[in-house]
Amino acid sequence: MRPNAVSHAALLVLVALVALVGWGQPAAAELRAGAATSNTTPWIGDDIVGGHLPVPSTHIHDDLHARCLVLDDGQTKLALVTIDLVGIHRAVCDDAKRRIEKAVGIPPQNVLISATHTHSAASAQGKNRLELNETLDEYQTFVSRRIADGVHRAVYNLRPAEIAYGTAQAPEHLFNRRWYLKPGTMPENPFGQLDQVKMNPPAGSPNLLEPAGPTDPTVSFIAVREVGGRPIALYSAYSLHYVGGVGSGHISADYFGMYAEKLKELLGAERQDPPFVGMMANGTSGDVNNINFRQPRGRQQPYEQMRYVGHDLAEKVHAALAKLQYRRDVQLAARLREP
Repeated sequence: MRPNAVSHAALLVLVALVALVGWGQPAAAELRAGAATSNTTPWIGDDIVGGHLPVPSTHIHDDLHARCLVLDDGQTKLALVTIDLVGIHRAVCDDAKRRIEKAVGIPPQNVLISATHTHSAASAQGKNRLELNETLDEYQTFVSRRIADGVHRAVYNLRPAEIAYGTAQAPEHLFNRRWYLKPGTMPENPFGQLDQVKMNPPAGSPNLLEPAGPTDPTVSFIAVREVGGRPIALYSAYSLHYVGGVGSGHISADYFGMYAEKLKELLGAERQDPPFVGMMANGTSGDVNNINFRQPRGRQQPYEQMRYVGHDLAEKVHAALAKLQYRRDVQLAARLREP
């Protein structure tokens, strides 16, 4: 199993545990939940690292955030964090977890941190993402502290809550980006060899045969609200790489951020205090993007497509909320396993 597949599997296991462990069993105490965000936007001029080569940022279209949810059943606390980065170094996560444990007592094995994989953000992977013991640079330290701050604030916002699990279907935004081509049309790779499949072939090419694998159309989510019905947070996962289409040199959270903001609008929670926090984690999307290779889209304005995708997903999830059954008597658990 590839490293990213391991992390996605861990994410799905923890989400399942959060939603389902103890479902129908008596709990020691009733659930509490709190959520918060921390701004993690880098400085203008820092490199954006989502393209083939880093380019200096020239504008912040929308801020980047660490979005944090804490759940507490009276015995166990869990912290779930999504952060608007193309990737995050293990050392940054470890440092943030140490800060969280020191500040609010949540043990590292009960904290899940995942990057959304927006391609319009600065790097928190340092000079060498393969070096496990690398000393954190200025931005990595900033990100670590802001993650810990967000979890700390979420703990401060803990209040009686109820939780539910749901799904929505959104197949129309997903396209496998690896394709089998007609015999004799496969170009050489950079090493002068022929691959079995082509990643990101020209959209609309007459040489396309079929995609090399499936996509997963399900948006899985856990919804958390106050006992009176006011929303606290919604943590979701969808297997879409990213959308892109930003302005040149722009920093943006991509569709992940637009999804979160649209959910807030649909729930009527724009000015809520404590704030509602929408969260979108990136699922198993290594082979999946938003490019329709059979029927390519026409030219679009910057942010047009990511706004369409983010808003559509939010509307689908919002519609699914009406079918949920919320519970308070749940037990929380987490399990960490590393190779």
